[in-house]
Amino acid sequence: MWKPIWTIARREMSATFDSPIAYIAATVFLVVTGLLFFFGVGGADDWFVAREATLRPLFEYAPWVLAVIVPAVTMRLIAEEKKSGTLELLVTLPVTDLQIVLGKLLGGMGFLAVALALTLVFPALVMALGRPDVGAMVGGYVGLVLIGTTFLALGLMTSTWTHNQIVAFILGLLLCVFFWTATDALVKVAFTDPPAALQLLSFQTQFASFARGVIDLRNVLYFLSIISVAVVASTYSLQSRHWK
Repeated sequence: MWKPIWTIARREMSATFDSPIAYIAATVFLVVTGLLFFFGVGGADDWFVAREATLRPLFEYAPWVLAVIVPAVTMRLIAEEKKSGTLELLVTLPVTDLQIVLGKLLGGMGFLAVALALTLVFPALVMALGRPDVGAMVGGYVGLVLIGTTFLALGLMTSTWTHNQIVAFILGLLLCVFFWTATDALVKVAFTDPPAALQLLSFQTQFASFARGVIDLRNVLYFLSIISVAVVASTYSLQSRHWK
C-alpha cells in the first residue's frame, strides 16, 4: 500500500525541485512573507514599531501567500502528466488511482516543508530579541502545515480536471482564495449575527485557534476532512478516464 505512494512522492519531489518553479515559488513566499511580517500592510502593523516578540504577523499573512503560491506548484502534478502522456504509463504500473493521488500530495508536501522551513529564520530572530510564547509558535506552525496541505489538496484536485497547467493554476488559485477569504466574508454579509455553525465553515475561523497557540482537535479534524474530500474527489476525477 505505502511503498508505491512513497515511490511516487519521491519521484514528485525530485521533479518539483528539478523545476525552477519550486525555487521561484519558495523565494517569493519567503520574501513576501518576510515583508508582510516586518512591515505589515501599508506599514500599519510595522513589527519594528510594535517592538513585540511575537510571530502573530507571520501566522496572519502566511496563509494568504500560501493560497497564491501553492497552486503554482500543484498545477503540474497531474495536468503535466496528462499533457505529456506519462499518466497512461504511470497507471500501467501496479498502483491504484488513490495511491497516485496520495503520492502526488506527499510530493507536494515536500515543497511545503521546505517553504515553511525557510521561515524559521523569523522565530529565530524573535527568540534572539525577546521571549515569545513558544506554545503559540508551535500552534501557528501546526496550523500552517494543515492549511498549506489543504491548499495542496485543493490544487491537486483542480490539476486532475484539465490537461492545461495554466487552467489548473487559475482554478486552484480561485478555490484556495475562495475558501480562505470568501467563505468568511459571505457568511458575514449574509448574516448580521452569523450562526456559530456557519462561522465554523470559514478557514480563517478554524485557523485562528492555531494562530493563538491552541491546537484544538476539532480544528485539526476540520482541515483533515477537507483534505480527505479533496483526495477522494481527485481520485474519482482520475478514474473518470475509464468512463469515456
